[in-house]
Amino acid sequence: MFKKVSLVVLAALMLFAIPIAAQGASNGQNQLILLQKTKQMYHNGKLYMAAQPLTELKGTTYISATAIAGRLGGSVLYDANKKEYVLRSATNELRYAAGKSSYTVNGTRATFTGAPFVQNGSLMIPLRSVLQPFGMTLSTIPAQKKIVLTWTTKPVAKFNIASGVVYAGQTEVTYGDMSYSPSGAAIVNERWEGKQTVFEAAGSYTVTKWVQDANGVWSDPYSVTINVLPPNLPPEARFATDKSYYKMGELIQYNDISTDDENKITKREWVNNAKAFFEPGEQTVTLKVTDAHGLTSEFSQTVTITNDTLYTKQEFDQLYTDQGEKFTIDGASVLKLPTQPYTVVSNGQQTFIRSNSPEMINDEGIYYQDTANGNVRFLIHNQNNRPNPVKVYIVATNENSTAATVTDERIGLGGPAPYVTQAGKAATANYLLSRTVNPVGTVTTIPAGQSRVVLSPLSSKEVVNGRVITLYADVTTSAPIKFSVIVVDASKDVLQALPQLPILPRDGKHVRGTFEQANRSINVLQTIGDVPSRMILADKVVDTRLSGFDVLTGDVMSNDGNNGALYVLNLWHVKPHTLIALNPRGGHYGGAFLINNKLVYATNTTILSNANEAGVLYRTGDTEESVSIVFTPASGSNLPINLLFLPLPEVKQ
Repeated sequence: MFKKVSLVVLAALMLFAIPIAAQGASNGQNQLILLQKTKQMYHNGKLYMAAQPLTELKGTTYISATAIAGRLGGSVLYDANKKEYVLRSATNELRYAAGKSSYTVNGTRATFTGAPFVQNGSLMIPLRSVLQPFGMTLSTIPAQKKIVLTWTTKPVAKFNIASGVVYAGQTEVTYGDMSYSPSGAAIVNERWEGKQTVFEAAGSYTVTKWVQDANGVWSDPYSVTINVLPPNLPPEARFATDKSYYKMGELIQYNDISTDDENKITKREWVNNAKAFFEPGEQTVTLKVTDAHGLTSEFSQTVTITNDTLYTKQEFDQLYTDQGEKFTIDGASVLKLPTQPYTVVSNGQQTFIRSNSPEMINDEGIYYQDTANGNVRFLIHNQNNRPNPVKVYIVATNENSTAATVTDERIGLGGPAPYVTQAGKAATANYLLSRTVNPVGTVTTIPAGQSRVVLSPLSSKEVVNGRVITLYADVTTSAPIKFSVIVVDASKDVLQALPQLPILPRDGKHVRGTFEQANRSINVLQTIGDVPSRMILADKVVDTRLSGFDVLTGDVMSNDGNNGALYVLNLWHVKPHTLIALNPRGGHYGGAFLINNKLVYATNTTILSNANEAGVLYRTGDTEESVSIVFTPASGSNLPINLLFLPLPEVKQ
């Protein structure tokens, strides 16, 4: 009796047993067994649970979209714009709409029996809709209420052309491999059609690739069409001068007429293309051009310089040096020029906070701190000497009983840069440019008793070892605010670190402190340009320095160089044909100026090295002009500076 019962039970168990396939589908074959009216799914013998049970409705079997997508290595998302559900895998994209008996398979419209619907928050799709796109076969075992899906997981062949534009006979084509197997099997073999390293003739070529995985399964073909262009021609360098013979000091006009078959000349290199020559004889000028593909061409032309003189070197430089460029001058003779008298007038309330000491960042901490209200300007100038990157912050603390605001008005950031003059010049230029447009207007609201980071462009920059960062910025406050200039390692949260940070001492050389009346207005009513003259700025005798306090120590501070002070010069009567130039008197200088609201660098591509150089800021035209000059002395440069006003030589033919 016992033996009979055991045989019956065993037979029943075998009837309803779940077939167990080889683990991992090592031969590339996949088997998915679904049990009707349950959430159970057996993928290659491993049990998975669907979000909803397999459901039959009006003769159509429905499966959870997310469940089948997961077994196919895909996912489901909702496209709200098209109101469609997207089942996407590495090889297919199926788009369904609830209630519609059609869908798109990789962009092609198809139909099926039944219509998708949402059940308990899950999209249910007709099971047969995934068969053809994924190469599945379906069989049933009615007695066991099983549906068995089988399919082969193929590797995917894919590649790109890493060479960019391809030229016949010239470009060595490189192919970037992007093939993979969704099953994780290694790619062990490949086959190509049409693959060439160099295509000898122009035209359209199709390159096709197949790959085989470690299971022995080959992929479907993957093709890329390559458009091979005719061979790239080198550029042709060519220029012309307005004539062949010139006097000494006569302006030479160079007309670059170089050509390229793609109009992609990327570099022009001149040799000996002086605007004028000051010795008689022949001068050979050469132009070398390079196209986008590295092909080059050179062209040379000889001009003859006669024994006649049109302009001396000094006269020529004053007339023809471009705005923002520099020329050589006798620095000693500048000191013999008469000086233009002027009176400095403070132009409105402007609190100025300068944090430049310690200039070298060796420690984390508070570099300066003070409370200010209303219009506030900052100058930050530091170089990182720590081995790890740091960030510089301006933290605003509201010690009032009600909320207050800080509004970012103007920001000029320079660096992080390898040289102090580079950072200072860029920051000065960017700050002056910010004065030509509407204020930034970023408002930070600070609740009572709390702190916030302001002027975030400063702290958005990581400053690595050896780099310099400079900031000129204006803010306005609605109430007294305590501002802290803080340096911490870039990985730290500054507000969390603030309570533990020490106040650092000055370095004994550079300036930090708070200064009032930092806007300086100068109006010159007398005529300028009738005789050579100069105006002395940012020294400590004619142009006195701002005086203030280091509030952390109580020491009286002098704003050496008046860096951060904003100068507005109005020269109301400048004679026609007057050159306005900048001459550094303290050493090198690299900065910027607003001349009649136009930014002019000193200089465009370099700096003024010493007192024997002058940078061209402006030339007046044929009539008397009023000229406005706005600037702030640039950090990283030496002061004082002189503005030169030089009557231009008479133009000769």
